[in-house]
Amino acid sequence: MHTADRAAGHAEATSDEVAKRDRPEGLHHLTAVQLAQLVAAREVSATDVVAAHLEHLDEVNPRLNAFTLIDADGALRAAGALDATLRHRFSRPGSLAGVPFVVKDNIDVSGQVTACGSLAHDGALAAMDAPVVRRLVDRGAILLGRANMDELAMGASTQTSAYGPTRNPVDPRRSPGGSSGGCAAAVAAHVTPIAVGTDTGGSIREPASQCGVVGMASSPGLVPMYGVAPFARGLDRAGPLARNIGDTRAALSAMAGGLTPASPVRQVGVIRELLSERNRPDVLEPFRAWLDVLARHGVEVCEVSVPDAPHALDTYMVLTSVAALEWLAPWVRTGRAGEELTRRHEYAEQVRDADPGALQQADERRRRLTAQMRDALRRCPVLVSPTMPTTAPLLHGEVSAEDLADPLAAPYTDCWTVVANLTGLPALSVPAPTTGLPTGAMLMGSPGTDAALLQLAGRCG
Repeated sequence: MHTADRAAGHAEATSDEVAKRDRPEGLHHLTAVQLAQLVAAREVSATDVVAAHLEHLDEVNPRLNAFTLIDADGALRAAGALDATLRHRFSRPGSLAGVPFVVKDNIDVSGQVTACGSLAHDGALAAMDAPVVRRLVDRGAILLGRANMDELAMGASTQTSAYGPTRNPVDPRRSPGGSSGGCAAAVAAHVTPIAVGTDTGGSIREPASQCGVVGMASSPGLVPMYGVAPFARGLDRAGPLARNIGDTRAALSAMAGGLTPASPVRQVGVIRELLSERNRPDVLEPFRAWLDVLARHGVEVCEVSVPDAPHALDTYMVLTSVAALEWLAPWVRTGRAGEELTRRHEYAEQVRDADPGALQQADERRRRLTAQMRDALRRCPVLVSPTMPTTAPLLHGEVSAEDLADPLAAPYTDCWTVVANLTGLPALSVPAPTTGLPTGAMLMGSPGTDAALLQLAGRCG
């Protein structure tokens, strides 16, 4: 494995050719759908596409630290092999032919270490690709490398990674979110058009919101989780991050092996309890502007109540901590686990041993919340809220006087997103219209309505 330096010479060699195509922005600014169309039509080579993205990666990653591994040589080899195949007259390109992608560091890729952002791994190389990776590769997508993440997904800022924090491309003083922060930063910085993240309580949607991109936590079971390091089985999801709905749909369709066509959504329900003063004004104003966009596109906006939604985070912390105990223990025993990983393990042991009733109470709260969400979805087929109550927080050591004086400067960023994971619903975060820091609007639907959520967001975005 090598860094993107190996790609620079090739990218320079093709720069004149790229310029002749009258695309002054560069290939890395095109969408995944556009790139696949160009490669399929033989108007641009997969090698040119990959080299352009590697060159841009080499330029921006030293500032962002979005990757734990860059496989420039492997990506260029795969691109060259695809180009050779496409030179045959009757070859059929895949739906993502030549499209670069990255995977979170907790997803298996054959011949690579699944380090999970940690130094406590055993050094073993994955024997095969996770199905979610193989499905993208089979459709012609080309893997650039592995994205940074909070250690074992235990965090919401990508600051607990053993490889150092990732920085937000919008404002490098700020967190990109987590735990799929490297994925979101890479997509937002145009290093890759699509990324594969994981989401147990918001780890795709939070960084999507903070970096101004789209992120999808798919329906449970839609995307296979084999070959993905677990956090809390039953809540874990895999899903795509992209800069627009079209690319998100194309990536999710490939990852899921196809999507069922959806009927248009004509009504959404705003969850009253998730519009409280716990949200910052610079989150609420863009969210209300996004609701106005829905209304202008003929979508009826009503209000629903989910009384237990604001308390979901406490339930989530108990359930996931205990669920993760068995998975965490071997990593902690190495003595190489980070501070946050060790703290989470100690907390989980305390919950399990010192308060045996806590798990039962959390299970009951989860059942109650699930029933409330089910009732709300009977009234409205899609439920919406801000993705998170704040914009991207400042990284540790980057605190301003304004933030020190703001009691909402560093809230629990995942207090809204956990609702979908606890209740088994697909959830989508899309950028809300704002002139300030990025913020997101979240859409949730019944299991299996992933395509309907994407269709609604695409129609109104």
